[in-house]
Amino acid sequence: MPVRPQRYASLGRALLCILLITSASARALEELERIELLEPMPGPDKRNIGWEWHYIDQNGKAGYMRKIGGTASTASYSRTDGCKWTRAIRGFAPALVWSDCPSSGNAEVEFNGGDIWPIKVGNKFSYRMQGSSSFIGFKWSGERNCEITYSVRVKTVAGEFDSFKLVCQERWGTRTWWLSPEVGTAVAYQQETGKDELILQEMTKIVK
Repeated sequence: MPVRPQRYASLGRALLCILLITSASARALEELERIELLEPMPGPDKRNIGWEWHYIDQNGKAGYMRKIGGTASTASYSRTDGCKWTRAIRGFAPALVWSDCPSSGNAEVEFNGGDIWPIKVGNKFSYRMQGSSSFIGFKWSGERNCEITYSVRVKTVAGEFDSFKLVCQERWGTRTWWLSPEVGTAVAYQQETGKDELILQEMTKIVK
């Protein structure tokens, strides 16, 4: 079922995948006003094989993310550039395995506690992770610490959406999702790295 057009942003450096990087001076998603009351958002997302999330990036280039497989506890996706990854379906988890992103690698990911679902302001949760990557052959470890910071009306090329803002901090930078109860998933995603680089995508449609 198509959803109103929008934009959004992508996954991570060496650990997951770098797709499109531009300077931090690039356009950011416009937040209009805070919202005091927004109904909690249920989840996690129940996506069928073949589900697609289409987007336009910060450079106006179109792409998509497609669900290609899964189990009772994991979901696998592919992306326009050939990147493939598998993550836990709990939500907003680091990848367990990835390839052609352009690096390949795997990780052990452990949920470290907190509340994800239903999404509401004040929820906090975290993941511990350790793994290895083909990116110059390094091993790494770290944490992803997340919080639903506030609810806000965001402006996209498709219009305005009341959304929860989810911010996750990790050693590789900051990831932000704007989650719309109306749409049932993120309407935008942004990734900032420690090198002041920015990735931004906004959704254009969903294909189920």
